[in-house]
Amino acid sequence: MERTSACRGLATLSATAALLAAGAASAHPHMWIDARAAIDIDAQHRITAVRQVWLFDEMFGAYATQGLKTGKDGALPPATLKGMADDWMKALGEPISHYFTRVTVDGKTVAFAAPRDARVDWNAKTKRLTLSFMLPLAAPAAMGADGAQVDIYDPTYFVAYAFDEKGAVALGGPDAAACSSHYRKPKELDWKTMQQLAAIPADPDALPDELFAITKGLTHRIEVRCP
Repeated sequence: MERTSACRGLATLSATAALLAAGAASAHPHMWIDARAAIDIDAQHRITAVRQVWLFDEMFGAYATQGLKTGKDGALPPATLKGMADDWMKALGEPISHYFTRVTVDGKTVAFAAPRDARVDWNAKTKRLTLSFMLPLAAPAAMGADGAQVDIYDPTYFVAYAFDEKGAVALGGPDAAACSSHYRKPKELDWKTMQQLAAIPADPDALPDELFAITKGLTHRIEVRCP
């Protein structure tokens, strides 16, 4: 059940990516995202929200905007971009998919409230789409003895994230300077596993169980601590 829901959670996005027929789309992953994440902390050193920015790769941008009406400068109408944001956030809202984001305190997953401030931007020059959104917590989460952990990942490895840009992980809020964060990249895949993934068709359900057990561990983790 967890795997099926995770696949559905990116329904709108992955369905588009799955239709891409060009070279790189013949292998897992099928979509690449340059990501940014900011964890908001209040004056009581509680996590209140996770704000994210996902910059999609050029191939996805080209396909997702194919056939859409644009202005002379290549811009997309505001109504079109708003429709994208609404559709994508709805697709990402499956309870188990959890927007491919998980906040954990003392080993327990913290619940999110409804997402806010979702928007899609289109750069006509670079041909890249950006999805920005805020995930407020249902209630501010006080950190445990080991702080808190924020994980961002797609367990099907249909989408590959990268937090490579300087400042891609940050803390925000009235007393964020008193706290610290540590970003941990996922483990590197060995060559044999990468070859096996390269042979998988563009279908999240086609990922064999043994590979799914590996890829669901490819977690981008942000550890947050406050004094």
